[in-house]
Amino acid sequence: MKYVQNVRGRWVVRMIVPEELRAIIGQRELVEIGLPSDTKSREKKAVAIINAFHAKLDEAREVWESLGEASKPTLSSAAKEHYRLALELDDRARATILDPIYTEPLAFSRTFYATKLRLLVAGQLDSEEAEALIGHAANDLKRNGRAPQVDRPTLLRTLAEIQLQALEAFEERDAGKVKLTSPSHPLLTEPDPIPKTMPAASAPKTIGMTLTDALKAFHAERTAGGSTLAAKTMEEHRNATRMFNEFMGGETAVQSITKKQVIAYKQTLLETPNRYTMRFSGLTLPQAIKANKKLAEPFATLAPKTINMKWLSHLSSILQWASNNGYIETNPAQGIKVDTGSKVHKEPSYLPFTRNELKLIFGTDLFHDPSTYELNQWALLIMLFTGVRNSSEMARMTLTNIYSEQGVPVFDLAEASKNQRSKRLVPIHDDLVKLGFLDHVTSLKQKGQELLFPEWAARPDKVNDWFNNGYLVSLCIKSKQKVFYSFRHTLQTELARCGVPREISKMISGHAPQEVASVYIQATPVILMAEALNRVRFDLPIPALRRAAPDGAEQP
Repeated sequence: MKYVQNVRGRWVVRMIVPEELRAIIGQRELVEIGLPSDTKSREKKAVAIINAFHAKLDEAREVWESLGEASKPTLSSAAKEHYRLALELDDRARATILDPIYTEPLAFSRTFYATKLRLLVAGQLDSEEAEALIGHAANDLKRNGRAPQVDRPTLLRTLAEIQLQALEAFEERDAGKVKLTSPSHPLLTEPDPIPKTMPAASAPKTIGMTLTDALKAFHAERTAGGSTLAAKTMEEHRNATRMFNEFMGGETAVQSITKKQVIAYKQTLLETPNRYTMRFSGLTLPQAIKANKKLAEPFATLAPKTINMKWLSHLSSILQWASNNGYIETNPAQGIKVDTGSKVHKEPSYLPFTRNELKLIFGTDLFHDPSTYELNQWALLIMLFTGVRNSSEMARMTLTNIYSEQGVPVFDLAEASKNQRSKRLVPIHDDLVKLGFLDHVTSLKQKGQELLFPEWAARPDKVNDWFNNGYLVSLCIKSKQKVFYSFRHTLQTELARCGVPREISKMISGHAPQEVASVYIQATPVILMAEALNRVRFDLPIPALRRAAPDGAEQP
């Protein structure tokens, strides 16, 4: 990979800082060491580091441009830098040479040097001699990002003039003068330009308990109390904490968080691209927003509902714990949410697929032969016939959680993570069985697999991206309201169309409160759910699902 090198057995990322930005960043090179030796892991980490380096350079370039011409190196700033370094080098030389026997040859060589410098200023030396005489100083300025935008001969002549001014100061020192005469060269007397520095991040104070500390204590208390939060919820809490800290510019003390800051954070979330940590690996939340805006087609931003129900809600939960336990007086995030307006007559976020759309989706060669089905085929069919949530429920499904309950094959969503009512049994539809799904599960177990979809679990958006951005587009179905999640709405719509009681439908989809499910315990709810689910017949154009008609012919 570009910027990735193996240096003495260690993998490092190295990126040269452009000359004009070195004075702002304070470095000639950005370096990160300690990358993994494993190729896949190393490349993944390297991508994040490289993205972060580019973001740092972009920020420095913005500073450079915002400060304008006055901040860029000029002949005056270059002259002052060279004069300062010349005096500094002379100080060091005098500190090491104390015997007068050595000072006389230095004085003679200085006189010869001054003569050459005057010839250079007068234009009497060729370029090769000029480079040998003072070119090293011009190179140093360039290396440190302090060289002005002038031609090389002009820069060399100017440095020669300044070196002559420095030699005058050396002679005053030889004479024992303590306070030197102020330099008279016009470039050395010009007012200093605006200093170029990268503005320091206004990192919040971390006196007292930090937001991260509060989260850890909150989770520990819930665990000790026996009401452990779902793993997915705890992970979202950690993400919410990280996102707010990125917005604030560093680790944040709960005592320093104000309501005004949370409101500003809310506005920032409205500009945050979806899945920014995956799409802009290595970038912080503010950096990802900037990067997204630069794209020709920016990624969609977080939905107001997601902001309210996840990121603001989780932040508020953590701060409420801090308030309840005396670390802050009040919860600064309480009541802050995105105003989504009236819910009356609001259009649904996603729409179900129509029968014709389902025929297009499942009517390609991809679904013709069930014996060839892999991740994408089984994922789409399971989503259609179960209506589960893909990333939090089916993507991480273990094979041990697929078994028979009361004679009914089921998915046990014991590790579903949205909320308690999501933990449920979902019957496996007869059509999935007919397509050989249970045989597929048996085959995976025999191969020693633990997960139904290892690839999907490793990357929760794998199937979604393929389906939304490739498959649906190829079928001319893709729209903002027709996406992978539409399968869930498709099943719910079909259950209602088949006359399935609302309570049973909610139990299948994971929307039913616990007390509703308890009503059906005596009536074996799994069997009731299976009977209800198998009323649904999508009549997909897959040969293995065609049913025989009364006259012996196949029904489509």
